[in-house]
Amino acid sequence: MKRRCLLLLMILSGAYFALAQTPAKLTYTVNKEGKVIAIPKYKTYELSIPEYSYKSYTPSSKMKMEMKLQEFIPEYRLSLDERPMDMQVLSAAYRPFFDIYAPMMRAVSPTAFDFQETSIVPVNDNMAFFATGVQYSWPGMGGLTTINPGMMWRQNNWTVTGGGFAGRYYTPFNPHPEYMGGANLQVRYDVNERIALRTWGQYTYYDGAEKNNPHLLMSPFYNHTSVGGAAEFMINENFGIGGGVNYEYNPHKRRMEPQYLLFPVFRSKNIKVGVW
Repeated sequence: MKRRCLLLLMILSGAYFALAQTPAKLTYTVNKEGKVIAIPKYKTYELSIPEYSYKSYTPSSKMKMEMKLQEFIPEYRLSLDERPMDMQVLSAAYRPFFDIYAPMMRAVSPTAFDFQETSIVPVNDNMAFFATGVQYSWPGMGGLTTINPGMMWRQNNWTVTGGGFAGRYYTPFNPHPEYMGGANLQVRYDVNERIALRTWGQYTYYDGAEKNNPHLLMSPFYNHTSVGGAAEFMINENFGIGGGVNYEYNPHKRRMEPQYLLFPVFRSKNIKVGVW
């Protein structure tokens, strides 16, 4: 009897302490057998979620600081032609050396590094110096890299252009590049607005072992020793026709061979297309 009373007292004490710790979560009852039963109370939770929007959102202190710093930094956006790898490179000939994608571009296309650019420095109204650099690659046929500095002088109806050129080339007959050089001169006289006369001459020097290279002789893309003249007749303000003859030196026959020319001439305010 004493044991039962002691056990009941311990149970009631434990229930009292549990009830004191969690008075709002459990309901305690005693059944017919004298056992204490704890029943959880049903609780309704009220969730209060504030409404957020882009207008009501307040950035953190770090974001506020970054936004404040942007006010002192001028806005500058890089264009495609002003990529960091190309910013300090003025010539297209040197861009592959500063382009991290150069090996990939070379693997995709053998002509990826080809270029053509011209720089003109006017001296006065009648004279200007210029420099032209080109690189062409013809897969399976060869390639050419040249630089052509020169001077152009114009007075009334006369136009004189002259200079030199030097560079290297390769063909199927000489896979390793060889060097060449030379000089050229062109003279143009405008008789009137519709008729113009032109003459030209060029001397090209190749190494003794390569001057008889058949690929050089047959390809019009390489420099040749030649002299010739032509006349241009404008049919209207924008279109004309020209004709003439060009004598090109053949080292096999050791003589100048004629080449007859017939070409169209397109002229606009800023552009002229014909034979140079």
